[in-house]
Amino acid sequence: MNKVELLAPAGSMDALQAAIQNGCDAVYLGGVMFGARAYANNFNDEEMIQALQYAHGYGVKVYVTMNTLLFEHEMEPAFRYAEFLYQQGVDALIIQDLGLFDLLHQSFPDLELHASTQMHIHNEASILFMKEAGMKRIVLPRETSIEEIQRYTKLGIETEVFVQGALCVSYSGQCLISAKKLARSGNRGECAQMCRMKYRLANENGYIQQCGEYLLSPKDLNTLHHVPELMDAGITSFKIEGRMKRPQYVALMCQMYRKAIDAHMQGNPFNDLTALEDMQKIFNRGFTNGHIFHEKGSRLINATRPNHVGVVIGTVQKKKGRRVTIQLSKPLNQHDGIRFLCPKEDVGCMVNKLYVHGLLQNHADVNDSVEVEVDGYIPNNTVVVKTSDTHQLESIQTYVQKKLRKVKVFMQAQIKCQKEFCLIVRDMDGHQVGVKSDVCAEKAVKTPLDKERIQAQLSKCKDTIFEIDQCKIDMEDGITIPIKTINEVRRNALQKLYEKRIARLPKQSKQIYKRNIEIHPSDETIVWLHHHSQLNAINLDECNCFIDDLTEQDDIRIGYAGKRVMKQAYPNKPCLISEIGALYQPNTKMIATQYLNVTNSYAAAYLFDHHVSQIMLSTECDEQKTKELKEAFYNRYGCRGNFLDFVYGREELMIMEYCPINYCEKDNDKVRCSLCKGKHRYYLEDVHQRRYPLYGDEDCRMHLLSDQPYVSHKQSADAKCLVFFDETNDEIKDIMKKMRLDKKQEMDG
Repeated sequence: MNKVELLAPAGSMDALQAAIQNGCDAVYLGGVMFGARAYANNFNDEEMIQALQYAHGYGVKVYVTMNTLLFEHEMEPAFRYAEFLYQQGVDALIIQDLGLFDLLHQSFPDLELHASTQMHIHNEASILFMKEAGMKRIVLPRETSIEEIQRYTKLGIETEVFVQGALCVSYSGQCLISAKKLARSGNRGECAQMCRMKYRLANENGYIQQCGEYLLSPKDLNTLHHVPELMDAGITSFKIEGRMKRPQYVALMCQMYRKAIDAHMQGNPFNDLTALEDMQKIFNRGFTNGHIFHEKGSRLINATRPNHVGVVIGTVQKKKGRRVTIQLSKPLNQHDGIRFLCPKEDVGCMVNKLYVHGLLQNHADVNDSVEVEVDGYIPNNTVVVKTSDTHQLESIQTYVQKKLRKVKVFMQAQIKCQKEFCLIVRDMDGHQVGVKSDVCAEKAVKTPLDKERIQAQLSKCKDTIFEIDQCKIDMEDGITIPIKTINEVRRNALQKLYEKRIARLPKQSKQIYKRNIEIHPSDETIVWLHHHSQLNAINLDECNCFIDDLTEQDDIRIGYAGKRVMKQAYPNKPCLISEIGALYQPNTKMIATQYLNVTNSYAAAYLFDHHVSQIMLSTECDEQKTKELKEAFYNRYGCRGNFLDFVYGREELMIMEYCPINYCEKDNDKVRCSLCKGKHRYYLEDVHQRRYPLYGDEDCRMHLLSDQPYVSHKQSADAKCLVFFDETNDEIKDIMKKMRLDKKQEMDG
């Protein structure tokens, strides 16, 4: 059995130290730019160097996140920042942007690169393509099942899987709702978490009765008790989510998974009876086994509350003035955080004063009736939860500060009369140093040194990261050397060993590459349909038509609109592609949709060089950024890119394995329940009364569409793409007619 890597989040130096002291094998963190957590306490350059040295001293790897989409003007600074990290000895970079990946892999071929889950690599073809392209590791989507994981780990590339923490309801890298509605892009590290907001399910007859208002808010993933199964699946790295979490959270999660991993490695069961409650107290939205183990509906979603739900500790007996009487079912401490789950609005407070039998106390036990002071209306029988446990937090912090994690070393000392004291120190990773004293050992006049005294001095390592695992002393009888000399040699040897552990060899980059691009211009209009009946509105002589549910009987001129989540092979026909697996076995004609997230000329060049004929840029590129990209492409490659302009259609804001329709109507495990295919058209309505249509595809994935179709008013010489979801044939004809007139006006102009 291979030992799995335990990978921890580090949103700050304190969190990094907490993770390392609690047993992680690697950490992932972000610099001040280009990481997918723009609001974390990210590391500046000086802090990054300190973090690398601290981690490498303990033999812990450091992966830096550069997992955002990059616009044209950001490519040069991103490259320079990556070069800085490369020279500082970072162990890997986590990448989303295809252009940045290509640029870095060509420029620094020995720099390890990991494909972020934001890259949307979710099938065997995409994994194999990225493996051949030079990617070292794939971070699999949270939607990947255990059966798929077992297959993917056999493909000869490292796999990283989320095992703990927050879940996105949409496939990562494919969620646009925050960008489109609040101008905070999830692909740019600025996600506003609109999935944690209130929604109501509706159809044309009104609202559907539902349990809870947070219909898109997942529970937190927790697979602690599935660790043996996940290890046996062959996963390279267990990833804990949480760069926005406090250090104590990171420490506890590392501690729990470290114990579970080590227990399975030793062939023992993991039987920590308090583990689940400890994890619930530190943070949870309710726990789920997630898509890995096929959780659905209410086992996946917490529609009641989108935030930390804590642990139930009692119920309210009465409230008089500011004092609330609580009957406890679990212990409570002064300075704990608690929340009252009131019918209309929760009320939270810190327990500054805790009364037991009318007396101030700092602790109360199970079954005690206690009083706390809090403002607000709190009815009798209200459930009370603990949201922070001061004793737990203090205990974790104390453990971290003790720095109990040590690097085991072997010492070999030699003491001969009239010779320098020689000490060799070697660690378990193969680093070795040797140090000699400035003075020689001499014959003892009175009391000679013995091996026990020398070993006692050599073992004084408490102020270092080292711990003596074995010490071998070769010495002559009846000799002595000053104790301060032994101490000095020990300190020098351990310092040199530490410097050797954190040192990284100087590196040099290759010459910056330049791709040779061959472009075949096209100005044909692309029409993307979602229903066969819509074909009757299309003149195939005027456009290239692509459809989701392609059949063998369809006109030879009709292409296939590849799925956003592609688990099957592409037909041998022209295809719209929305995922990178299509590049593994190039088709006769491939057109990249906006969902391949092209935001710079480097990514565009990479796709053109891999047999993509046309590219629709990401809709996150505004008019100015689109112009910059196209100009840069022309200047760098000497030709005009074959780009498509998205000019009409509803945008797909999310794509989900979870189905809010089934959750509200049935809440069962049935796949392809066909509720979305019936006579009713469903919507999610937000607090601003905006209605987002829900579209279920033939693979039972749910697409959340924009509340209004996008209509472009910009003038462009590029080919156009129109997307039709639920438009009637008459509506399609009217829109197509308008687009033809617009094109004629452009030509006349």
